[in-house]
Amino acid sequence: MIGVRTLRINRLLGWQTVGLVLLLASSVASATDRYEELRNCELSAAGGRLTASARCGELEVPENPADASGRTLELAYAVLPRRNRSAETEPLFFLAGGPGQSARDMLPIMQRALNEVNRNHDLIFLDQRGTGGSNALECTFDDPENWLDMDLPAISERLRECRRGWDADVRFYTTGHGADDIDALRAHYGFEQINLYGGSYGTRMAQVYLRRHPERVRSVIIDGVVPTRLHLGSEHGLKLDQALNRLFTACAENADCNASFPDLGNAFSSLVERFRDETLDLVVTDPRTGRAIDLPFNRDVLASSLRFLAYGPQSQSIIPYLVHEAATTGSPDRLASQALITQEQMDDMIAIGLNFAVGCSEDWPGWPRQLDQSGTLLGDAMLEFYDTVCDWWPAGQVNADFHRPFDSDVPMLILSGELDPVTPPEYGDEANEQFSNSLHLVGTGLGHIVVTHPCFGRIASEFIETASPDDLDLECLDALGAEPFFLDLLGPAP
Repeated sequence: MIGVRTLRINRLLGWQTVGLVLLLASSVASATDRYEELRNCELSAAGGRLTASARCGELEVPENPADASGRTLELAYAVLPRRNRSAETEPLFFLAGGPGQSARDMLPIMQRALNEVNRNHDLIFLDQRGTGGSNALECTFDDPENWLDMDLPAISERLRECRRGWDADVRFYTTGHGADDIDALRAHYGFEQINLYGGSYGTRMAQVYLRRHPERVRSVIIDGVVPTRLHLGSEHGLKLDQALNRLFTACAENADCNASFPDLGNAFSSLVERFRDETLDLVVTDPRTGRAIDLPFNRDVLASSLRFLAYGPQSQSIIPYLVHEAATTGSPDRLASQALITQEQMDDMIAIGLNFAVGCSEDWPGWPRQLDQSGTLLGDAMLEFYDTVCDWWPAGQVNADFHRPFDSDVPMLILSGELDPVTPPEYGDEANEQFSNSLHLVGTGLGHIVVTHPCFGRIASEFIETASPDDLDLECLDALGAEPFFLDLLGPAP
């Protein structure tokens, strides 16, 4: 009898095993087939130096959500399916910065940064409406020097021309509309919940989505934080000066940097004072076309050159050399060339129309005009810029509580770079105080956006797996440090 009973149990277990195998096979098939309608595509970044294969498609949505019979938009997106096809997990949506950056353009870079996340989670890159392949509100400028010396009338007139050529009602290109598009793509694939990663302006998008669709969010990573209460651009002058002063202090405390560039803080002050009222006519070679450009070098151009160099630790490390050279020789040619290069890069990366569709609707109406930044390197350039354009730009509707902080118990990982000139660590502190289930980590010696550093990539992966800010392995943070300074043009000090 015992033998017969054992045989029957074994037979029963055999059929259960077969059923389990069939169930797992069905799960793997459904995970594989989910993106079956998408086409293979090759995406590139960094001027084509980085490429990645993905699955690409489009999602149709109404431009005006209240008018389903009106103009529709084809929103472009790309997917990196998870490598472990047997894992039944929620995807991670990547939310790009700017405003105006294409998420798909960032895929080759973020594929590396989020490689461990991608083991068990699909990565989805949706171009926000008004960017990339989603009816981009692009505007090209034949004269980049107009941007560098902030020729506001010329910029404003060119934007008017571009707006007349767009097939778009810019009132429906706000962060709220973008957040609802994310939810439409989530619903399209039937995901109950999703994970969010947002960098820079993408942190605003993540918070807006969290407020509008809280039940759909499993976890959030915000990197280079825009606090809920912040009006984008309103504190750029203060934060740039703060980052530069920290950099000059670090140089003074470094024996080699201080010996090569003594009294750097005063050298910088004299440079700012000189070009506060003086304009130096320079001829600079356009790095893309090779043509000579007449560039009037003034404080606006000085600010442009240093502002974007200050974003990353590698480019920050050459700032002492460039400032010292310009102050001691009286020639800012190399700084002017850097300004032109960074402006060209920004033109390639940002759909400038979306920048104003967002800024004129969400930020300009409540701009803190009592904040005096006239004494900073950047001065009140951002306010003057928005005043000029937003005076005629058609603004979209924004909820009255848009800038009002709110709480959420959704697990949140908050990341900051110690030397970030635009979203510094104190902004991350604000978010950490606001959200009740969060952890704020600061990368020593790092600048704007830190998840691309291998240490933070590993931490981000662990956080997404556990959906908890508790008990993360943070040991790698102890090994972080500042980049060595450039002491000459041959490269950084050893």
